Amino acid sequence: MDFDRFKKLHDKYSASDWNNLDMSDFSEYTEAMQENKEFHDWAVKSNLEAAGFDYSNFCCITMANHIFLSYDDNGEIDHGNHDVIMHKWKDGTYGIPVQDGGGSVVKINFCPWCGSNLKTDE
Repeated sequence: MDFDRFKKLHDKYSASDWNNLDMSDFSEYTEAMQENKEFHDWAVKSNLEAAGFDYSNFCCITMANHIFLSYDDNGEIDHGNHDVIMHKWKDGTYGIPVQDGGGSVVKINFCPWCGSNLKTDE
């Protein structure tokens, strides 16, 4: 698949109304997203930009996306969402929630996706 086709499919499947959507090429879109890092990163950036989320201060786009997904509608950490796999606190600390029914978090110092050092000098 070329990039122009991918962008068209991304626009199609980023639509808010999926009820009347022709899904005939959805698997082609998702496979391209999984197999091509350039396509994946572009799509994630596009979604974050559409949401007004500034990803520029994160080590990688994957980390930025997981942090974005960890916030509730008020921009606070959504501790009740069990789909969340990463948290970032205002002091720059990162952690992975322990999904055991409690509020435990494992603090991390390196990005699980790109390996960057997450320690801050604050």
